[in-house]
Parts: sequence; structure tokens; C-alpha cells
Amino acid sequence: MKILLTTIVDNVNYGTYLQAFATAKVLEEMGCDVEILDYLRPHLNHSNMLRAARQKGTAQYIRAIPSVILDGYMKRNLKKFLTSRVTLTKRFTDWKNFRQTLKPYDLYLVGSDQVWNSTHNKGLDEVFYFGGIKGKKASYAASVGIESFPKEEYDRISSLLGDFDKISVRESFGVDALKQVGNINATQVLDPTLLLNGNDWRKECDSSFVKTDPYLLIYSVEVNRDRATIEIAKKIAKERNLKVYLVSPYIKFNSKLNVDKVFSLANTTTFLNLFSQADYAVVSSFHGTAFAINFNCQFVTVSPERFSTRVQSLLKLLNLEERYVKMISDIPTNSIDYTKVNAILNSERVKSKEVLKEIVSI
Repeated sequence: MKILLTTIVDNVNYGTYLQAFATAKVLEEMGCDVEILDYLRPHLNHSNMLRAARQKGTAQYIRAIPSVILDGYMKRNLKKFLTSRVTLTKRFTDWKNFRQTLKPYDLYLVGSDQVWNSTHNKGLDEVFYFGGIKGKKASYAASVGIESFPKEEYDRISSLLGDFDKISVRESFGVDALKQVGNINATQVLDPTLLLNGNDWRKECDSSFVKTDPYLLIYSVEVNRDRATIEIAKKIAKERNLKVYLVSPYIKFNSKLNVDKVFSLANTTTFLNLFSQADYAVVSSFHGTAFAINFNCQFVTVSPERFSTRVQSLLKLLNLEERYVKMISDIPTNSIDYTKVNAILNSERVKSKEVLKEIVSI
């Protein structure tokens, strides 16, 4: 079966490329031939970014130039993990024109990440619904990211999803949100990164990082929560006698963060390496949470400012709600019993893979 997968592949974010890889890998293990749409959302097109900066004045435009150059480097640095392992279409930005050149596929699959979050995507994006395409359509672990769709989008979403043969979403909130749109039936499934276990992910690691000391790893995508995240991390590290490391796809300066080591501009494999060997993790990210769980790492998730329902849904599913913290006083004193967590996770993996098999057999 030839499958065309659409998902987000243009972020400066590790989870973006890891979830796309995981989806393709599991489908390929089922005997499918998978190609991923290499779509660059308009608001992340560098020309559009510079145009928006120019409208704010010359000074803003000049400051934006190095940021745009760095953005391009960071995306290439992270995305090479994906491009070296799976097949992507040629890059495009204009869906209406690009879809006219598409060859036919047996299945058009909408993948994971916040594909159906119109706030995150700067509007309702038809690429993530295969708008204008005729054929078998389905979604696997599509994320709404918010508790409900804007009411003004109800009719359009209902229309776009009307010809989908099967719909599955990543969060319990997504199931409820789709019912509100028009009784659209959806099934909750695991994020694709959780369909692979820790041993599967270790196969994607390399020897670029060698552990010399026990350490706590910080990973956050919430810039405004960095201070709280680091304070929580340093308290835990002091109690457990751990070094404090921080990994980021961005440039982070150690003098500002006051941690033992910063892995700035780290690539996707380094992210996996660090999580696979961490003694504790403090994260403010959905995929940071997912990989801490996959590698059976003791962790806490610091509540993100936006789109927190994604993390809360996962933690609730695995009976790990106490790992969700907002401040130092919330830090749990107990350790995670991964025997119980893995039992639930393995059961959910079986269920989610069955849904994926149903999708493939449509």
C-alpha cells in the first residue's frame, strides 16, 4: 500500500521529526510504502518572515535577518534525522498548486503533532485535511492541541473531515472537541513516538555522547517557563546529587542558565542520546514527557503556558498525573513504578497499532 502522510515537518522542535519518523517506521513495518509531504507552512516561509519584519520598520528587518538564517540552520540540523531515514516529497508552500501534481496514493493519512490546532498553525490549514483530494483518507493521532475548536470553524472542519474513512486523535480532549464539531466519531490513540519502545529508540542513538556522571536533563520548549523549570531541576538535582544538563535546538548560554552543561544547537540524535541515559528529566514539553516515559526515566513535567491538554491527557492515561507540576512545592517525593506504567503503555500500544492496522486495511 502506498501512503501519503501529512504532518508538521517545518518546526525547530525535536518531537516534530521524531513523531514523523515513528509514524513512517511503524507503517513500513506493516509492509506499507510511505512518503511524507514536505510542507512549509506560509508563516514559516523565510520570505514571509522577512516581509513581516520589514513592515515593522527597517531596524526590525535588520534584526530579523540573522534570526532567519539561524532558523534555517536549526531546521536543517534537526530535519536531517528524518530525511536520512524516510522518503519526503519535494518541498512546497502552495497546496492548491502542488496537489495538482500529486500522483495517486492508496491512502492519504493525516499524522500526529498539532495539525488541527488552528492557533498553532495561524489558521485552519487544508494541507492537514487533504483538502481537494479524492481518495481514502484517515488520521492517526492527529492533535487538536486545545480543548475545543473555535465555533466559526465548525462548518469548515465538519466538511473537510466528512470524507474521512477513519479518524483517530492523540488526546481525549480531541475526541470531545470533534464531537462538538458535529458528532464526528474519533478514537484516542498513542502518539507515534510511543508506539516504539525504549529499545527501539536506542537503535537510533549513536556514540556521539558518552556519559561520565549521573545527570538530570532539562528540556523545555516554553521559553517563558525556563526560570521555573531550571529552579525545579536544580532542587531535584541537589537532592539526588546529579549534574544538571540542558538540551536545546536553539542557542542557550550557560552563564545565563547556571547549569553544569548546555547542549546548544543539538541535533535530534543528541536529544535521543541524552534522554536514553538520563537519571532524571525535568521537561516542559509533550515529547519531552513522552521520551522520559519511553526510556523509563524518573521525571516531572513543568506545566506549559499553552496547549497543556496534550501533556495532561498522556499523564492521565498512564496514571502519572502527580508528575505534572507548576512550582517547586509540587515536586513529588515518590519514584515512578515503571512496572505499572509499562503494563498500561504496552496495552495501549497494542490497541493503537490495531487502529493503525484498521486504517491501513480501509
